[in-house]
Amino acid sequence: MAGRVKTVIDDVTAEATGRRRPAKRPYAARMTPADRREQLLDAVLRVIATRGVGKVSIDAVAKEAGVTRPVVYKLFDDSNALLRASLVREERRATEQYLAAFPSAAAGRALPELVAELYAGLLLTFERSPDLWRAVFELSDSTTTVFRARLERGRAAAAGRIERMLTEHPDADVEDPSLAARMVFAVIVESGRLLLAEDDRYPRERLIASADRIAALVGGTTPA
Repeated sequence: MAGRVKTVIDDVTAEATGRRRPAKRPYAARMTPADRREQLLDAVLRVIATRGVGKVSIDAVAKEAGVTRPVVYKLFDDSNALLRASLVREERRATEQYLAAFPSAAAGRALPELVAELYAGLLLTFERSPDLWRAVFELSDSTTTVFRARLERGRAAAAGRIERMLTEHPDADVEDPSLAARMVFAVIVESGRLLLAEDDRYPRERLIASADRIAALVGGTTPA
């Protein structure tokens, strides 16, 4: 009862003096630990995509998610734990999207045509999941030695998938498929960066119009 009386007195005093009582910060909605973890990792992703990996901290993620710091600490010990968990999740999601973009090697389809289709498909993938791919590109440039080693393995695997496409095609005749695969992958990554960072200057349509240059890397041009 005394607490309620004090609240009423405080409200009357605030109204009389023209001052407002400071608003209480809303409590975080109740979630299962698994759902909360996903919410926090979504917040990590947004911080990386918009401000850079160096800005990830317990405080920044709490604010981005609209929760208090103790809520974050219940699941993650520190910002490094947040980054590690984010890297694992986003690596899995990026790998799934990357592999899904590979065209089927249907009979009669020329290898340059397949490479050009892969290029166009990945640009569309980047455009549909911009935060994920901004974070992937940001992490590849701004991580610790351990993270960089893991990401380099991921890049090698991604280029290796392209190399298999170049060597397994029935009409494959690429002189140096390993180098060609690395070059195609490098162009894809740089094109993704341009698309997500400067889409007004480098829209997807403009990049796709240069697909014949990508096809030239595997010894051909796209069909007219």
